[in-house]
Amino acid sequence: MMTTPSRQDSYWDSPGTLHASEVLTPSQCWALATTQTMGRLGFFREGLLNIFPVNYFVLDEHVYFRTRADGLIATSYLEHAAFQTDFVDMTTQSGWAILVNGPATRVQDPDRLSILWGKVAEEPWAPGLRDLFFDFTPEHVRGRRFHTTH
Repeated sequence: MMTTPSRQDSYWDSPGTLHASEVLTPSQCWALATTQTMGRLGFFREGLLNIFPVNYFVLDEHVYFRTRADGLIATSYLEHAAFQTDFVDMTTQSGWAILVNGPATRVQDPDRLSILWGKVAEEPWAPGLRDLFFDFTPEHVRGRRFHTTH
């Protein structure tokens, strides 16, 4: 049941005229994605949508993250997954959001693993051994930047 707020601000019925957004190109999306280290991985398991925070880095326009070999992410079907990262500046009411769709697959190539383990990256925040790399391969990359108009 929806309820009507007892007090509405002066912008309640406005069409969002104080805010604007713009579509980002894929190259802009990748450039912005390299500025963050935390994102969210979305995937379905047993009919439910799961969204997990992951530490990540971008290399050659692919998203890489580490997880546990016996964890929920590694034991799920990730052929149709989503990765999202964003940035919000509450002071200026501006920011951006990027969404990448595609499969996430285990990295097994020894040469690629050498490169990944040699990359300076933030340690995963989740506890336990995170020694399995996943490569999130982009099939669709899209994003938006938003800001105030004044």
